[in-house]
Amino acid sequence: MSNASKRHMEKVAELNCVTCGAVGVHVHHIREERIKNDFLTIPLCPECHLGDFSIHKTPRQFTNIYGGELDLLATTIERLG
Repeated sequence: MSNASKRHMEKVAELNCVTCGAVGVHVHHIREERIKNDFLTIPLCPECHLGDFSIHKTPRQFTNIYGGELDLLATTIERLG
């Protein structure tokens, strides 16, 4: 992992959950392109990331409520300023 990637992910980890606003997040790599890129990450609290109703366990329902990963990435980029 490059220094730039590490710094970016640290900044994302400092944000609140992009969906519910909770503090204390996991950095989720978006899966739109099936390519893991440390700059294509969003902050999700543990429940939104891995919980019973989450991006991993119920992706279709999650997307219907919160929008797609690219939309959440755009919000994350705006928050990073």
